[in-house]
Amino acid sequence: MSDITEIFQRLEQKSVQNKTFAQLEKAYSYAELTDTVHRIGGVFQAQGLTIGDRVILSSRDNFALGSLVLAGLRYGITVILMDPDLGSIRAAELIALCAPKGFFVDASLVDKWDLEKKEGFLFRWVKRAKKKGTLFKKMLGGKKSTGKGEQSFLETLAEMPKADFPDRIDPATIAYILFTSGTTSTPKAVQISHKALWANLDTITRVYELDEHSRIFNILTTYHTDGIMQGPVLAALNTAGWYHPMEFTVDQVPRIFDAIYKYRISHFITVPTMLAFLLKLAEGYEDSFSGEEFRYIVTSAAPFEVKLWEDFEKTFQTRVVNNYGLTETVVGASYSGPEEQTRKVGTIGKPIDCVFRIVDDKGRELDSGEAGELLIKGDNLLTNYLNNEEATRQALQDGWFHTGDIAVRDEEGFYKLVGRKKNLVISGGINIQPEEVSEIINTHPAVVESVCFGVPDPVFGENLHACVVGEAGTDLDAVAIIEHCRTQLEPAKIPKQVFFLNELPKTISGKIKVRAVRELLEKEDVADAVQGESHREGIFAAAAEAFKVPRQQININTTAENLDGWDSMAHLLFVTKLEEQFKIRLSSKEIMVMSTIREAEKIVSQKAR
Repeated sequence: MSDITEIFQRLEQKSVQNKTFAQLEKAYSYAELTDTVHRIGGVFQAQGLTIGDRVILSSRDNFALGSLVLAGLRYGITVILMDPDLGSIRAAELIALCAPKGFFVDASLVDKWDLEKKEGFLFRWVKRAKKKGTLFKKMLGGKKSTGKGEQSFLETLAEMPKADFPDRIDPATIAYILFTSGTTSTPKAVQISHKALWANLDTITRVYELDEHSRIFNILTTYHTDGIMQGPVLAALNTAGWYHPMEFTVDQVPRIFDAIYKYRISHFITVPTMLAFLLKLAEGYEDSFSGEEFRYIVTSAAPFEVKLWEDFEKTFQTRVVNNYGLTETVVGASYSGPEEQTRKVGTIGKPIDCVFRIVDDKGRELDSGEAGELLIKGDNLLTNYLNNEEATRQALQDGWFHTGDIAVRDEEGFYKLVGRKKNLVISGGINIQPEEVSEIINTHPAVVESVCFGVPDPVFGENLHACVVGEAGTDLDAVAIIEHCRTQLEPAKIPKQVFFLNELPKTISGKIKVRAVRELLEKEDVADAVQGESHREGIFAAAAEAFKVPRQQININTTAENLDGWDSMAHLLFVTKLEEQFKIRLSSKEIMVMSTIREAEKIVSQKAR
């Protein structure tokens, strides 16, 4: 099994030092990485940190984050990754849960999270802002970060002395902590050991056929296990290259296709929602994955629909590997492909280097064809949930991890997901616990109560909807709820639609009946339906719903430049609504140029005659 000591011995060899470690806004060599890691070690040493101490990391600087994670691994410091989009309430909860010895953060987060008043040291820097494109101001799941009068990450580190590496890190040492949505509103802190991390990444390396020549294109968020572990950490393990030259937005799709050629990418790590974007905008780029060096597309983090899988492979003439795993399994547990004996479209393949079982509610193992809860046993499992003995006891029983996913095994040994025991929504590859969102909505002073739930969506897999009961006599509306959520939740967790009822149906014990809420909404037809209206009115209504603004805020002069809600994700939702509503199919070019309501009306009027 790999270990971090041996990995860094390879990284510091002369033959590796000049190689590209990361292609971000600029290229960084392995020499720059190892120098940076030694200087971060100097900070650890100056602050008196010892193996097993915990620190929080949060930055929009991907080189800073990747370097800090690898430094934590090399010095045995447990790194806790906290999304900078977290609101102050949730951040305070997670900081209290983890009790870190210090913080490595963008300067903009110091006031946002009130870090000056927290226990522990504070190492801050400014993320140098890059000039954004003109079509969309907001990146997928991101907000702007600003700071004045302070230094960048590398400038801040420049005066730090270099620290020697420890001789050895015990495999049982906790490598990192990531947060995952649980069955309660507060996320659980998943503790992953060095043993689990390297066991799983060794498996990934073998399954994906990675080596020192590999070039891994991964532009997923680095606050999700697939983004950070299958990005800089996987690259370092293989002395390979990690390519994250842009964030994902609709107007960046041509650059993504071009980057596959330009950087001679061998592996593309992604999620089904991103593949749906690329497929929708495939016109003229169908040969993007036909380069001599290209090997596989790997998708994970969300269910992969059969039609999307088949259409994507047919359009681009390339093979997609479907990886199933959870935050608790590091990255992967089963793989559909690339080898024929593990590949079957519509399944999560077969487990590799771990064991699966399917059991009923009483823990009895089920036969092929019978649906039950999927259990996993292997070296790639979490150690526990930090400071949550009850959740750990429920999840880990006799060495088996209870996933909460409902699966079935066919006669050939392939596994297929058919549902979830957990009340979890997976939208665009992001796990959302509905109770977490309801809890935030309920803090609005005009809200009596609320409930959130997922609904199927052809692009995102699922969308989160909220149903709210407001205080009598107030002017509460959907925009107020969404604006309230924006102050406390990451963008991906903001409800796509908000509905209002006078009361929520409940059981005799007072529990909200989610199914009854769904049925009530359907009966009352509270969703905006636009039928028999002019093209303009239909477009206005679709835009208001997609961009989460009042109908009166949309007019013929509305553009992506003057409407805050018109970001990349909302744009695709707007396009999808137009196609469904007017029964048309928009080309890649039409989607790309549709940055104004006027242009949308022009295109729709031409195609919907």
